[in-house]
Amino acid sequence: MIRTATASALALALAAVSAPAAGAAEISYAHYISSVHVVNTQGITPYFERVTEKTGGELTFETFWGGAMGGPKELLGAIETGVIDSGGVVDVYLKTALPYSNLLSSLFVVADDVKVYGAAINEFQLLHCPGCLKDYENNDVVPLAWYPTSPYLLMCTSDVRTLDDLAGKKVRATSRMGVLMQNMGATPVSITSAEMYEAMQRGQADCSVGAAAWLTGYNIKDFVKTIIQDPLGAYIGSGLMNMNVYTWEDLTEAQRQVMIDELPQLVADTTWAYLEEADSATQLTVDENGAQYVPAADDFRARLLELREAEWDAAIAQGEADGVEDARAVVDSFRQTVEKWRGIVAETGDDKAAYAAALDAEIFSKLKP
Repeated sequence: MIRTATASALALALAAVSAPAAGAAEISYAHYISSVHVVNTQGITPYFERVTEKTGGELTFETFWGGAMGGPKELLGAIETGVIDSGGVVDVYLKTALPYSNLLSSLFVVADDVKVYGAAINEFQLLHCPGCLKDYENNDVVPLAWYPTSPYLLMCTSDVRTLDDLAGKKVRATSRMGVLMQNMGATPVSITSAEMYEAMQRGQADCSVGAAAWLTGYNIKDFVKTIIQDPLGAYIGSGLMNMNVYTWEDLTEAQRQVMIDELPQLVADTTWAYLEEADSATQLTVDENGAQYVPAADDFRARLLELREAEWDAAIAQGEADGVEDARAVVDSFRQTVEKWRGIVAETGDDKAAYAAALDAEIFSKLKP
């Protein structure tokens, strides 16, 4: 297990039982996303290629995409039992198994900058959250990296910029996004992403809240006339690389170190891929369908900021209800980590290499194999 200078009991125990393994190893990896998803094509696959190259071919990887080894509710268990060696884990489907991680990702609406929150979630869970690591230990899983989605935006079939424009609009939004929309005067409707196209075509939904990539992924660009630029939040709890603890232990220290060394680039590549995908989908919708990509009106933005601030306490209350006794301390500490990264990202800006270097310096270089 990875550990830090302030190593948890979990990390110390795993370090004690680690033993070098001789020879090559093929590691299986599974995710429910498709083989052509940007997380695969621009994140995971290049990461595996770099690890294979830098271990001199000792580590190779076999991948299973599109739910071949289970969906989002099954993959944690598949890693735990050794059905697969590693995979993607999305905590929102695993509230009982990963309550600490779920507490953090429930802060969906506050995530106003995915570069900031993507870095913060990695640092906090790996370095500052014993409860997070304990959750994974209980499932025989070593967590290695997380990534954020692209920002969630409000995409509407008419001109919507103000609170008055939004009032009474039927908005496809789920979870805390649904609560946000209701508190901003809209009427949230429960529609699956697969149903969005037909719902917007038939007027059953006036707007959708989601990643801009949905414009082309679900073709709702055919109906969207206004895209509000202001991010409404982002999901930050997607575990990008998680490994069965016994598979991890069976690797040599040198092999584990290579896997750790390549994580900053993995996180940066995945984050940028999502952002570029969102930009491309937005631009296409504007250029080919005449949609407007506009800032929110002042009253819309003010209400969003007001409600966003309340989300911190809402997350704490829900965490305590879910049995996380130190939820307030965890959330307060995570917020400090967020502010630290807000300063760092202000300096790195759109420079992906600088962002990856900051991830390495502040997080991954502090992990020991």
